[in-house]
Amino acid sequence: MKWEVIYSNILKVLLLKPINLWVYTMEVKRLSEAHITGTEINYLFVCTRKLWLFHHHIEMEHNSEYVELGALLHEESFTREKKDILIDNMIRIDFIDKDGILHDVKSSQLMEKAHSMQILYYLYILKQKGLTNRIGIINYPKQKRKTEVVLNDENEQEVIDAIEKVNQIISLPIPPDAEFIKLCKPCSYSELCWS
Repeated sequence: MKWEVIYSNILKVLLLKPINLWVYTMEVKRLSEAHITGTEINYLFVCTRKLWLFHHHIEMEHNSEYVELGALLHEESFTREKKDILIDNMIRIDFIDKDGILHDVKSSQLMEKAHSMQILYYLYILKQKGLTNRIGIINYPKQKRKTEVVLNDENEQEVIDAIEKVNQIISLPIPPDAEFIKLCKPCSYSELCWS
C-alpha cells in the first residue's frame, strides 16, 4: 500500500510540475528544445556516430538480436513492478520501487559508464521537476548484480556537460567518422559504418 502512494505522488509531480529549463551557463538553451533522450546520453558514451544516426532517425535497433534479447530480459525481470514510465518523451524509467528509487535494467555491465550516465540524466531531469530523490540503481539481472548511482554536485556537472556535448554532436551536418571499437562487431549500426 505504501509504495502505491509513493508511486502515485511521484507521477503527480512528474506530470504536473513544469521542468526548470535553464541548464547552460555559456549558451542558454531550453531543455525541451534540445529534447535529448536517455538513450542519446547513453550513446554519447558508447559511440558518437551511433548517437548522431539515432538522433537523425536512422534507427537500426529493430534488426538487432541483442536489442531483442535486452527487451526480453527487461520484460521478464521485475515482473511485479509497474514499468516504463515515460516523462516528457525524453526519458523512460524502467521502474520506480516502493521507496521511490529509480531502476534501470541492463543486460550487461560492458557499458557501465554509459548506463551510469543515463540514470544520472534521469535523476537530473527529475531534479529539474522538483523531485528530491537522487538515487538510482542499475540492475544487471543476468549477473545478479546491481550498481547504485547517486546524483551529486560533481556528476550533475558531468550530466550538464554531456547534454552540451550531445547537442554539439547532433548539430553536426553529417555524422562523425566511424572509429572501430570492440563494440562495433555486435552493433546494429555496423553495416552503415563498415560496409
